[in-house]
Amino acid sequence: MKTLVKFGCQTLLLVGILAGCEEKYDLSTLPKQGKLEADTSYKQVSPAFVGFDGPQDVMIGIDQLLYVADTRANRVVMMNLAGAQLSARYILHPVSLAQDTRLDLLIGGEIVASNGDTVAALFRIHLVSTSPDSAHRLDLARIDTVWKELARPQRRFPGITALPDNDWLVVRTGPDNSSFIDPDARVLLFNKDDVFVTPLSEFATGTGTGITNINFPTSIASFPGVKDFVLAQSSVGVAYGAIWMRYDSTSEFEGWIPKFDPANGIDRFVDFVKPNRYQQPEAVAIDRASRDVFIADATLDSVFKFNSRGALKRESFGRYRSVVHGDTVMQQPTGLAFFNKILYVADARRNTILRFILTSDLPR
Repeated sequence: MKTLVKFGCQTLLLVGILAGCEEKYDLSTLPKQGKLEADTSYKQVSPAFVGFDGPQDVMIGIDQLLYVADTRANRVVMMNLAGAQLSARYILHPVSLAQDTRLDLLIGGEIVASNGDTVAALFRIHLVSTSPDSAHRLDLARIDTVWKELARPQRRFPGITALPDNDWLVVRTGPDNSSFIDPDARVLLFNKDDVFVTPLSEFATGTGTGITNINFPTSIASFPGVKDFVLAQSSVGVAYGAIWMRYDSTSEFEGWIPKFDPANGIDRFVDFVKPNRYQQPEAVAIDRASRDVFIADATLDSVFKFNSRGALKRESFGRYRSVVHGDTVMQQPTGLAFFNKILYVADARRNTILRFILTSDLPR
């Protein structure tokens, strides 16, 4: 998910100032459109799912249902894969979604505090551990408020992901990273009982050119069966808009380390860590079967696709090397999900959920 619009406008103004001395990624080096048309490429599936207002996140749950954070409409929507709405729940400005193996929903949104401030909050909706009449009904299921940022009302939670053991990670962002003790930009770890454990010390908050520097994180997605994850962030003040972290547990170390780190020398040739590749990466999705990684850039109106070795795949598409023409080109993609060969894209500008499939996967 997704940095809110108030950060996005500032991002465009500051990219040129803060991007650092790294060479800008040259989009002209990507394969040309004519060549792409001859190869496997993504085509839009019709119809698009409509009726949303500024959707910031989309997710396919373990229950194989589609969930949408319909941000400006102040609701989370549950749909089947044909696009029919099944139920909805009021949440103030939801921006991020995840589901654990208990089928509970984890949601990043907002509440109005007793003093009138609108503050970030984390919620859990118990979709199955409720009465039979309310099971798998967003509008009837029990909801808990897990966490509230009462002391720092400008903070938000643009990304959540659940780990295989039902612990979960949430990315937090905000305008103030001056505090060494408690900056706004953090990755927070909660256990399966929703107890806050720790901010991940693997990340350094603030501007810089190191692979683990985070400034304005926007999204996070984990891999099935392991604790590895990919974090996306605004390019303001940092060189790397996406960070791939691998979990390691030995007798000497337990925690996350970068899967690709240009400081190692050889990794600097890996496509995934090309400096300044993105402008505003807003969403991450993972193909559970192939471990391919999708990253959506809301400014470039593009989706970049990488294989499990970090190589950029030719199927990457969008405004800068479009294999989808005319009115079907996405505008401001802010959410991604992948399931059963279909890529789902939340288009915040057109208020739709778009679907794409590879031409090689089309029915013959």
